[in-house]
Amino acid sequence: MLVLVGMETIVGYAFDRGAGAADAGVERVEAYYRALWGDDIVRDRCRAGAVGLISWSRAKPLSSWPAWRAAGELCVASLYAPLGYESLVGDLVPEQAAVPLARAVLAAPGRMLELAAPFVLGVVDRAAERLDLFTDSVGLGRLFQVRMADGWVWSNRPVAACLFADLPLRASTEGWQYAAGCGWFMGDTTPYAGVQVVPGATHVAADGRQRIVTRIDPASVWSGTTPAEETAEGLRTVVRSIGRLWPGTPTVDLSGGRDSRVVAAAFLSAGVDVRLNSYGPEVPVAEQLVAALPYEVEHVVKRPQPVLPASSASPVLPEVVDRARRWHRYGEGLRPASYLFHGPPADLAGVDHLAIGGAGGEVAHGHFYPRDVLKLDANIDVFTQQLTARLVPARGPAEAAREAVRVQVQRVLREASAGGLDDARMLDHFYIVERLRRWGTTAERSGVVSPLLLPAFMRGAFGLTTRQRLGNELHLALLRELMPQWADIPFYKPAASVPAQVKRLGAAPDQEEVRVRLRGSDDFDEAAIRTLWATSAAGKSTAADEVALRQLLWRSVFDDHLGEVNQHITRPPAATSAPARPASTTPRPAPTTPGPASAPVRASPLKQRVRRNPAVRRLARTQLWRSVRKCLR
Repeated sequence: MLVLVGMETIVGYAFDRGAGAADAGVERVEAYYRALWGDDIVRDRCRAGAVGLISWSRAKPLSSWPAWRAAGELCVASLYAPLGYESLVGDLVPEQAAVPLARAVLAAPGRMLELAAPFVLGVVDRAAERLDLFTDSVGLGRLFQVRMADGWVWSNRPVAACLFADLPLRASTEGWQYAAGCGWFMGDTTPYAGVQVVPGATHVAADGRQRIVTRIDPASVWSGTTPAEETAEGLRTVVRSIGRLWPGTPTVDLSGGRDSRVVAAAFLSAGVDVRLNSYGPEVPVAEQLVAALPYEVEHVVKRPQPVLPASSASPVLPEVVDRARRWHRYGEGLRPASYLFHGPPADLAGVDHLAIGGAGGEVAHGHFYPRDVLKLDANIDVFTQQLTARLVPARGPAEAAREAVRVQVQRVLREASAGGLDDARMLDHFYIVERLRRWGTTAERSGVVSPLLLPAFMRGAFGLTTRQRLGNELHLALLRELMPQWADIPFYKPAASVPAQVKRLGAAPDQEEVRVRLRGSDDFDEAAIRTLWATSAAGKSTAADEVALRQLLWRSVFDDHLGEVNQHITRPPAATSAPARPASTTPRPAPTTPGPASAPVRASPLKQRVRRNPAVRRLARTQLWRSVRKCLR
């Protein structure tokens, strides 16, 4: 079964007064995305005074859930399909459920949190001339916001938000400082200056006169206890939803691990016809699970291929600069640099199979727990130190980037503690509100679903003690409810593996261009980067050594992406202090399709040498210089 990879786009707006320049914004969005969307696209639109909502979706959707519905006074736009929607509207077919679901959530916004993530809901009430936007409990469903000169705009794509607002795109100083440290954009930051993430469990209401934002404390969303039998029934309800939303026989990956086993058990227990798929070294455990079933199930197996020793051959690498540029065009800077050696899709209009995974299951087995967690003094300072050391590469990031990550880690742990999570569950809270919603690609396209993102599963996970979590007790309790014969089969434990081949930037075909780009960033330690590059070019770097190099290259190539998008912006950039790469905010004549970035305008050689001087850089970071600079403005 094929589903759309990721063309669905929504834009909601609220002008401070009047209708604003919405038509021009729509034209800019379509001019940029036309080549990325492909031809199978339909636009739906609703205006009501100063607010409006636009949806671009596939003309022939393969999911039964409608991306757009209008009835009476309501226009409803959906992103993703709401697993478990029946709990809000009853036994309605998906094609008829969107407007009743919107009415239920408008009447009681807290009910939005009963649905499994990801899901984003946009509603325009034409009679009241009001726009309402809702995010799921985790915030996995993507929604970004931008302040326009005369209002607000929201979109699931940050580039679409900026294009609609006619806002010249610039790199976010704070966001990329986080990314230099840990690889993702922490807090409410994004790769783009002025673009913020709308967090989970949030309701935005705007009518052109005021914007009211309400958020439910995440800790309260996951508090309370849900018995295992009730969670198991919730999982059955979710997988039945999947059967309704995507007609046909779904393929469920069954490994020897914990999360996929619970998901597969939920499908089988609910009586949904599935095809099981197993591959890699976990195949023997998966075959043992299938053999324990009292009935036959189609099981596709792909045997693991022998792994060559790391020293036997060097991996063939692509030209990484162009690949990074294509990833930024596809993922709008949101994919982490670890994807550098994976091939990006050519556009947003490709197709792929329905992907059913176990995302979210990590919260029930301590993804960020240190090995000696039971021996540690469970307090914020200890966990902050542990997490920072784990997330930030030992060499490469500048001290300021390392400190920014540390401060944000501490901030999130304090929020968890204030919400009553005063033990190792602070780390699980951090995993959800930071890593899961920002790192994962579950919400990058429609058709990626995970039943374990059900709020009942999250509540069950947060009800565990540290020892219970390490013992996989929630997974085992659910298996006893869903598929008892699987509960006693041990989970797969990987044996000592052959070290993977290190993919070195120094061995890339375009290594000279890479070398030139690994310069001039305040977020990285210049001396450390020079050493790491020399080690990489000599073929002696470790996988850990390559992390900072990839992240710096990722940031450098992002400027090319900014240049591509800014060709469609008509408003001149605001006057700012000279950026490191000024070409990223320079508007260009708007072509009909995204093209390669023009060569950036470089400072004079003398200015470049001055800016790169270590003593000058140290001076620029002092409070004295900031005070002097402020007086000179």
